[in-house]
Amino acid sequence: MTPSVDMTDRRGPGYEVCKISMTEASVITAQAIFASESPWFDGHFPDNPIVPGIAQMSMIFDLMQRTMGPGLKLEGFKRVRFKQLIRPDTLISVLIKPAKKKPNRFEFQLTADRKIVCTGFVDIRIE
Repeated sequence: MTPSVDMTDRRGPGYEVCKISMTEASVITAQAIFASESPWFDGHFPDNPIVPGIAQMSMIFDLMQRTMGPGLKLEGFKRVRFKQLIRPDTLISVLIKPAKKKPNRFEFQLTADRKIVCTGFVDIRIE
């Protein structure tokens, strides 16, 4: 069974969620777009806009809160690797799944145009 998520407000801080779901095993999948008018591009960089790393991390945690609930608290990100640039209006696929050996750690992967653009781990706490 996939929990339902209220999608009446599909806009996150600077991006739009196109699709999101979570399985009973706490695997989150989503698709999102940082539109060219996103405030993240205001200074990053006007003539060559890319999605900043902090925007990608913010989106990861926001998607986790949307599916797992507002009691989720961020402990930190680990071993984040930015492998490709993300340009405005690019559809981003997101996969977030529990890490195998640590109960409050999740592994994430962002892909765009069938290429891995970012990987890493996020540690959380539930209150």
